[in-house]
Amino acid sequence: MELTATEKSYIWLDSFDLNEGEKRKLLSVAGSPVALVREFEKFQPYLIDFAKENVYNNMRRSLRDDGKYFQSLIAFFKEKSIQPIAYSSNLYPKEWKTFSDAPLVLYAKGDLALLQKRRFGIVGSRRTQASALKVGERISETLSHAFVIVTGSADGGDLSAIEGGLQGSGKVISLLASGFGSIPKSNFSLLQKIPERGLILSPHAYDTPARNFSYEQRNKLLASLVEGVLVLGAGETSGALITAKYAKLQEKPVFALPYPPLSATGCGCNALIKDGGILTETAEDVLNFYGLQAEKRVEIPLSADEGKVLQFLKERGEAHLSEIASGTEIAVFKVTAILSSLEMKGVVVKLGGNRFSAV
Repeated sequence: MELTATEKSYIWLDSFDLNEGEKRKLLSVAGSPVALVREFEKFQPYLIDFAKENVYNNMRRSLRDDGKYFQSLIAFFKEKSIQPIAYSSNLYPKEWKTFSDAPLVLYAKGDLALLQKRRFGIVGSRRTQASALKVGERISETLSHAFVIVTGSADGGDLSAIEGGLQGSGKVISLLASGFGSIPKSNFSLLQKIPERGLILSPHAYDTPARNFSYEQRNKLLASLVEGVLVLGAGETSGALITAKYAKLQEKPVFALPYPPLSATGCGCNALIKDGGILTETAEDVLNFYGLQAEKRVEIPLSADEGKVLQFLKERGEAHLSEIASGTEIAVFKVTAILSSLEMKGVVVKLGGNRFSAV
C-alpha cells in the first residue's frame, strides 16, 4: 500500500512513547504532521516540558538514518499482518473524525471492507449469565447475516458475540482496548480466527497495554461505529453500560436482554429497558426494528424425549436435574444423556449445580 507523506508522518509519530495529549500538542504547534517531521528539532522544548528528552533523542535519531527506522516499522507491521491506517487515510472510520481524542493511527488485521458495511454492536459484561451468553451467541449468529457484528474482546458477552458471529457469516469486528501485542492470552485462540473473514481493530500502538481509561475510550469508539447496541448482560457498574451510554448520546437505539427482578448480573439491562431501551429476546426483535427479516433457520431435529425435556425447560425457565426428571417422568440417567444431547444442539445451557435452562 502506498502511503502519503502525511500518513507516514502520523505512523512515525504514533510509534514513540508519547501519550495522545502529547502527540496532539506537537501536531498543534507544528501545524501539520509533515511540518512536525520536516522541522522536528524546533519542537525540542515541548518534549522537554513533557519530561521526554530521551524520546526526543530517539525521534531525532530516527529522522537521520536515511529512512531505515520507518522501513523497519513498516516491515514489522507486514510481518504481523497489521495494516496501520492514519487519521488522514480514506480508510480511517469517518465516524471517529468528529472526536477530538480520536486515535491518530488505527491498526487493523483482516477485511477492511467491513468498515463500509452495516454494523451492529453486541456487548456484555464478563459476569453475564450462561443462559444469556447462549442467547447472545444465537442472536449474534443470526444478525451476522444482516450486519457486521461489532464487539470488544473481553470474556463474557463480547466473546459470546464473537463466537456467534463466527458461526454465522463470520463478519465480526473486534475492537481492542490495547495494542495487538497485549491481547489477553485467554482469548487469543478465538481472536486469531477473526481475521479469516472478519476484522480486528486497535486504536493503540502495538505494545500498549490495556489501562482503565482505555476501556471507556474503546466503548465510545465502538458505539460510534454501529447503528445500534445490544447489551447481553450488565451489572450496576458494568462497562457495557458505558457503551450503551455513548450509543444514547449519539441517538442510536439500545437493545437489552430482560432479567428477573433484583438480578445482580442483569440489573443494568433492566435499567436500560426502563429508560427506553428495547426489550430483546431474539434476533427478530432487532431485525424487525430495522425492517429486516432473518434467514430461515433450519429446524433442529429432536427425539420425543428431547422435545419433552426442552418444553419443560421452556415452561420453567430453568430447573434442577431432579426437577426435570420428576416433571417429565423420565429416569434421571436418561435425562442426563438427553440434556447433554440438547446442549450439543445448542438449545439448552448448563447453569452450574446441575441446573439447566432452555435457550
